[in-house]
Amino acid sequence: MNIDEKLKKLQEIAEKLDKNEVTLEESIKLFEEGNEIVKELYSELNKAKGKVTILKQDLDKFKEEGLEV
Repeated sequence: MNIDEKLKKLQEIAEKLDKNEVTLEESIKLFEEGNEIVKELYSELNKAKGKVTILKQDLDKFKEEGLEV
């Protein structure tokens, strides 16, 4: 599942839980599934943040050396 699909699935889970049309057992399963999706999204965002940080450091290094970008 890509990020957009994960966000869509998370939205679907939230809507099901908001409607109160599922049993307690189903609610717990949905909550667990949503929690796993959130963990995956945080992980992906942290990886992206790391990549952006490295790219910014490289750009700053070029600037310090007086090179044009």
